[in-house]
Amino acid sequence: MLSTVTSLHLPPLNHTDSHTHRPNSQNLTTHLLHNFSSPIELKQLHAHLIKTNTPLTSLPLTRIAFVCSLNPSFCYAQKIFKHLENPEILAWNSCLKAFAEGNDPIDAVMLFYQLQSFHVLPDSFTLSFVLKACTRLLDVSNGRVLHGYVEKLGFQSNLFLINMILNLYALCGEVRDARLLFDKMSQRDNVTWNIMMTQLVKRGDIKEAYDLFSRMPERSVRSWTLMISGFVQCGKPKEAISLFLEMEEAGVRPNEVTVVAVLAACADLGDLGLGRRIHEYSNQSGFSRNVRISNTLIEMYVKCGFLEDACTVFDGLKERTVVSWSAMIAGLAMHGQAEEALRLFSRMIQIGMDPNDVTFVGLLHACSHIGFVDQVVNSSPA
Repeated sequence: MLSTVTSLHLPPLNHTDSHTHRPNSQNLTTHLLHNFSSPIELKQLHAHLIKTNTPLTSLPLTRIAFVCSLNPSFCYAQKIFKHLENPEILAWNSCLKAFAEGNDPIDAVMLFYQLQSFHVLPDSFTLSFVLKACTRLLDVSNGRVLHGYVEKLGFQSNLFLINMILNLYALCGEVRDARLLFDKMSQRDNVTWNIMMTQLVKRGDIKEAYDLFSRMPERSVRSWTLMISGFVQCGKPKEAISLFLEMEEAGVRPNEVTVVAVLAACADLGDLGLGRRIHEYSNQSGFSRNVRISNTLIEMYVKCGFLEDACTVFDGLKERTVVSWSAMIAGLAMHGQAEEALRLFSRMIQIGMDPNDVTFVGLLHACSHIGFVDQVVNSSPA
């Protein structure tokens, strides 16, 4: 039955029995234990261990977890655990981590419930891996169960776990549960505040989000950016710029996301002065390759009436997205350069860039000035 392991790489010839010139059982087993790399090879190794009466406790469980995560092998992992005598929590955690990060995170949740039948007590790592799986699945029902385990096992002071639960509630839109958990937390870090603020901004509750922001003991660049972006999204560009100026006074350096948000606010207000200053800061900070920043710069210059600057940014782009083309076409149309907008649209089509709805709105605006509306209608997708 040695054929059960023939697809595995065998040890070199010097690992042989001197009488038979065949790999001895011990050396072969040792080699196989450390060299399997696929679910098929794992099953072959399993068969070899059974044939040689080698206990399954010899299996390196961290490698089993990795191999099982390569494809749906939950059932097989389940069988392995059933044949192990009192597998320790470390073994479970290895598999749970692999499943939580694999293609089917539901396997981590299912394996967690299998753990209960072995009367093994989960630790903080166990709960973090299963919470990660629930977050990927947006599975708030099992998330509530895990929340219960966290409290039952006395992990309420584990801020990492509590933040994971808070984030799960927030992502699943469980506003009441998230706020209740947030309010009763005895300690909070920057991550805690940012999770709660993000949820409030997404709901459009900018006033409550700003109230939390004002109460934060420490604010990271992410915290400032969340609030600035929130003001822009809620149609409050003046408040966004005012907060950005406060951020500068506090000595916090803007990141690329901050720059996009502030440029969008400048575009809405027509604040060319601040827009140019942010453009210069972006170049000095090495953000010039960020396409989102470049696209927002084009929009800002267009809305401020400086089409030539918008063209300069567009021409300097090494990578152009459909947003870049659409913003430039719309800008040309807005400033009465309809024929130039049409030429740019033709270039866009020639290079194989597919237009979107925004492109056609800009094109329609351009053609409405020169009587070519039918041409746009015929060009747009059905």
